[in-house]
Amino acid sequence: MKHQRRLYMLSKENFDRWSEEYDESIQKSKGYPFEGYYDVLGYVQGKIKGQGTVKVLDIGVGTGQLTQQLYKNGARIFGLDFSEKMIREARKKMPEAVFFQQDLNEGVPTEIREEKFDYIVSSYVLHHFHNTVKMGIIEELRNLLYPKGEILVADVAFENEEDLNRCKQKCGNEWDDEEFYMIGKEMTEALEKNGLESDYQQISSCAGVLSIQSNN
Repeated sequence: MKHQRRLYMLSKENFDRWSEEYDESIQKSKGYPFEGYYDVLGYVQGKIKGQGTVKVLDIGVGTGQLTQQLYKNGARIFGLDFSEKMIREARKKMPEAVFFQQDLNEGVPTEIREEKFDYIVSSYVLHHFHNTVKMGIIEELRNLLYPKGEILVADVAFENEEDLNRCKQKCGNEWDDEEFYMIGKEMTEALEKNGLESDYQQISSCAGVLSIQSNN
């Protein structure tokens, strides 16, 4: 399935160039958009149960920041990213993980569609997609879950429109109008209309985690 949307804020080449400095740049970042970054990752990691036996697919694996700890705990990690050099950095952290290079605009690779997962996770990726496209991606991914599996989407996000506008006003020129940030209330309501059970947890002033349960 192909998702129609605008181009990425950063090209694949720019992400390639960013790859070696990505982890350090996140550590040095303060405030929007990465406020509470490690708390967000920790929340997702804490939701993964039975780590020594589970299969986890990381959409937009980047340098492996999110799934590295899960890998150390024995989880089987599969990672998808459009940047070859980001994958190279992730492989250093998780040498036995399985990686695929493909743009999410082209959907999920056939090899991944032939698998099933206990958890599908994503961190700071889906804000590049319009909310209607996010829904399409989630619909595609939920078909890859085992019964009682779960999708966990961590990203720049807000509980409601008022919180988003408050952050936008505070950030001034630092705010990125080119990105599409989740509103937790809107996403959970839209997912419910599609028959999907979900919940949203705000973690920092500008980031949260959307959890979607399998209906199987």
